[in-house]
Amino acid sequence: MDIPSIVDYLSGLLWGLPAIIILVSTGLVVGILGGFYQIRKFGLAVKNMFYRGRGGKGEVKPFAIWAATVGAIVGTGNIAGVATAIHLGGPGALFWMWVTAILGMGLKGVEVTLAVWSRRVTPEGRVEGGTPYYIRLIPKIGPALSVVFAVLIIIGGFGTADMLQPNNVALGAEYIGKIFGATTDEQIFQVRLVTGILLMIFTALVILGGIKRIGEVSNYMVPFMAAWYIIFSIGVWIKYGGDLPSAFSQIITGAFNPQAVAGGLAGWTVFTALRYGMARALFSNEAGAGSTPNVYAYMTIDHPGRAAFYGIFEVFMDTIVICSVTGLTIVISGVHIERPDLSGAALVMEAFYRAYGAYASAILGVALALFAYTTMLTFAWIVEINWVYLFSRILKLPEKPMRYLVRVLWIVPSIPAAVMGELFETLWNFADMSYGLMMLVNVIAVVYFTPLALKLIKDFYSRHIYETGEVKK
Repeated sequence: MDIPSIVDYLSGLLWGLPAIIILVSTGLVVGILGGFYQIRKFGLAVKNMFYRGRGGKGEVKPFAIWAATVGAIVGTGNIAGVATAIHLGGPGALFWMWVTAILGMGLKGVEVTLAVWSRRVTPEGRVEGGTPYYIRLIPKIGPALSVVFAVLIIIGGFGTADMLQPNNVALGAEYIGKIFGATTDEQIFQVRLVTGILLMIFTALVILGGIKRIGEVSNYMVPFMAAWYIIFSIGVWIKYGGDLPSAFSQIITGAFNPQAVAGGLAGWTVFTALRYGMARALFSNEAGAGSTPNVYAYMTIDHPGRAAFYGIFEVFMDTIVICSVTGLTIVISGVHIERPDLSGAALVMEAFYRAYGAYASAILGVALALFAYTTMLTFAWIVEINWVYLFSRILKLPEKPMRYLVRVLWIVPSIPAAVMGELFETLWNFADMSYGLMMLVNVIAVVYFTPLALKLIKDFYSRHIYETGEVKK
């Protein structure tokens, strides 16, 4: 067996049933110990979105942080991944996405609470923190595990967000280019090349400005891209009569008796619906992976427990909203039954094509490009946090040069990844393997610190003043 095959096997093993079992079990434990606070206090999560950081410490406004984290996890998987889950597991997969998202909301709340709780103030007066900062607080093994986590997320970030996402942006541009007649191999190459050059320029303009600029850009771009995708998806629903009751009936029936769904495919079973639905939810919102908590550490906030409710709403937006929009678009249009030969983004494209004709590729292309670009921006921040932790906090190298070095390294692959993205498949699998190992390290910390995090969360919501958003002293 050659190295690429070994990497592919290990990646599939880590992100197969073992990951599902570990993350769902951890989410269930958090839910039971916390009294499923993510459900009982969901109204507080909604109201909390209007908090503006009054009385808090941090570097970036709360909504900008939340938008950046949503930008990180809402990616092409919310389109292609959901479509694949429904193709393989039937409409019932969407139901199990919802169930898993509810568990993930509580799990993400614990992670981000720990990120704010463990952050520190530098001698220069700046707030810094992230996932390795709470991992290192585990007695005895913590410092070593924090280094392992930092190394793994750097590898994973460069391999996926920095290599895969430029290719996805270029794919979106390719869809748009078809509207203007770019159909030959040479024309497609030119579209991808120009996309890579523009991507490198615009990425540099944002990330060289540091974390605040990433937050500012996300503050505007993420709501726009979400609205773009949701509005045009609803257009597909309207085209097909907007029969939501029938769609929900298929989803609920498909979760427990897939063969009872009219036109259901032979391969749909309860197990496939559960497996692919859970997998898509977990891999989409990244609850338990330890990625987005890095960003929450920089939130201007007055109480660590408040951060949990941003984490809850992050998962809600990603899975309950965006993934559901994709799923409902497929189910309402009926393409999952009428076109069993299609999967992934092609299945969603078919639904859009039936509603918008030739313009479908441009509409979906814009969504794919924006989803991929925001993921690339926020992960530049996430990787930088762990890069500085590893090289400047652990190895004691000068911080400023290390920051600029990682930003330059992040920008460089944009052009080759946009033009030749398909050649990086082994690298992506290696990055996925790193992500799987990273998740295992983070789960150890989450399990260890869950009682503390839940105590902080309860302290916040028990003393929270709903009218003003303040916390009783």
